[in-house]
Amino acid sequence: MNILMMILRAKRPSRTADMKAVAKPRWIRKGYEGLTFFGYIITHSQLEAEALNERSDFLKNHEMIHLYQARATHDSWLCFYLRYAAYWLSASRYCRRLHNAGYLLNPFEMEAYTHMHNLHYLDDKQQGATGWKHFAAMTLQERHDHMRRLRTLRL
Repeated sequence: MNILMMILRAKRPSRTADMKAVAKPRWIRKGYEGLTFFGYIITHSQLEAEALNERSDFLKNHEMIHLYQARATHDSWLCFYLRYAAYWLSASRYCRRLHNAGYLLNPFEMEAYTHMHNLHYLDDKQQGATGWKHFAAMTLQERHDHMRRLRTLRL
């Protein structure tokens, strides 16, 4: 399935109950396990895609949080990606202090990483996940400190 067809066939986030995982190895940089793209989870291999489609784990929960975030951004994938890009660009200037800052200090990613190990986080969030708004209100330094604490807890 090509990119344009995936975008054109995408349902509104509120009409998507579960995201199907598909293998598109060239779409993902090394070091990343999955990518949410207009209602699909993109993985490196068919084996990983099949595993995500069969069971729910932390990676699937992380990507599902992005689905619920898209619901909270006017129920639109386009609005979600525009905000995502704006946050990514604003945090990218922090790169000298933190490699990949545009990704790690993005409020959408911060909410997803903070709650990915809580498999019940999305149980009461049918209208969407809005924890990213809390992170968006923080300064870049506060976001950096939060992610450093989160990494320390995970190790």
